[in-house]
Amino acid sequence: MSKGFTLIEVVVVAGITGFITTMFLINFSRSRINFIEEVNTFKSKIRIAQTKATSSTQLNNTIRCGYGVRYINNQSYAIYAGESTSTYDCSAQNKDYDPTGSLNNDTSVETINFADAKVEFKSVFRAIYFEPPDPKTFIIDSGGSVHNEPNYALSVTLGKIGGTCPQDCKTINVFTSGKIE
Repeated sequence: MSKGFTLIEVVVVAGITGFITTMFLINFSRSRINFIEEVNTFKSKIRIAQTKATSSTQLNNTIRCGYGVRYINNQSYAIYAGESTSTYDCSAQNKDYDPTGSLNNDTSVETINFADAKVEFKSVFRAIYFEPPDPKTFIIDSGGSVHNEPNYALSVTLGKIGGTCPQDCKTINVFTSGKIE
């Protein structure tokens, strides 16, 4: 009687090992893709607000003074529309979104929560606002200061909860020139 493994035992162990490795790699790549998808979705939502402002998109049958993206909390944000051009002077409008409606007549268009619960904002901002027709870009930082001077940039960092930057984070830069990268 010889000692050792039979060919069937070796094939079974190799098959189980291959199956476990394949499942691990599929799940690992999915978690990475979800994070990148969240970053790309956020960038596209900023571009949607910019496009709505550029094209003077109507909301509730009125042209709006602009559109913006507002930070809500570390896992959600909103697209909002500024005041109606028929009732407000857009140049005098408050560019910041007021969810209470006491300062102006902004309207929330869409509230977005990150689909992946493991993703969060690592940096806080208040709002990014686009005003037609150029569009002018206004960046409202976390302290409430409004910036539209040339070459001002806001860096918004998204990352994995519990992760460390820079390896588990991506930064999106929004410039007052309108560039988003």
